[in-house]
Amino acid sequence: MELPEQHELEHRGGDTIQIRGDYQARALRSDRAAQRFWHEAKFRLIERVAMPGKSDRVLDAGCGSGTISHFLSSYAGDVTGIDSNPSAISYARDTFKAPNLRFRVGQFDDLKGDKPFDRIYCIEVIEHLYEHQVAEVLGLFYKLTNPGGQLFLTTPNYRSAWPVIEWLLDRSALVAKLQEAQHVTRFTKRKLATMCRRAGWKVHHIGTFNGVSPFIAPISRGLALGMERLEFLFNRLLPQNLLFCLCTRDTGLAAGNDEPRETRDFRN
Repeated sequence: MELPEQHELEHRGGDTIQIRGDYQARALRSDRAAQRFWHEAKFRLIERVAMPGKSDRVLDAGCGSGTISHFLSSYAGDVTGIDSNPSAISYARDTFKAPNLRFRVGQFDDLKGDKPFDRIYCIEVIEHLYEHQVAEVLGLFYKLTNPGGQLFLTTPNYRSAWPVIEWLLDRSALVAKLQEAQHVTRFTKRKLATMCRRAGWKVHHIGTFNGVSPFIAPISRGLALGMERLEFLFNRLLPQNLLFCLCTRDTGLAAGNDEPRETRDFRN
């Protein structure tokens, strides 16, 4: 019998390298058009598939510098952003202020006992956790969500050109080191859908985004936006560089009082 890998027994509370608290905010202001477009695309994707309602209680899990939280606060009733990086939360608190928006430093487990959420957003976080932690976090999110609530995830797609992009980014040092220092679990559509279902979630939509379009942005933003719209039309088929997954919780049981169900439906 094979022994489990060492990291399967370890717990990751954050990256092994220091990430500046304003990282996501700086990316949105980057003078590199491809990087700026790459990060802006996440907001447009949320507008297309996962907008909150005006009375929704929302969690931005792993909120970083708070850009997504701030965006969501313009539409949702109440938004909480949580992150384990104190400098990120400090930046978010100083920069983004709204009566329905709050930020807190901590781990996801700290949310146990809080009032349940209607929507949870987890934007490029799960790849930073070991696989057994991802399973635990998806189960925790299920328990933290109201019946009928939704979970929206994004993560790199390792059945795309992403591994090459990651390698090039690490060699060029354009961003903080990704492989192993930040990204420790590699997802495909099949793997992500399976882990969500095993945690009890119903997978409503799984697709890809950020294919060629960000790399057209330095030539023409208008052309890049047109390509993005085309890529979205075929998001279930194209092997683009990032995955997104929209999940729904069953409506039958109250949050916090049930155990997730394991299923083995591989159709998506």
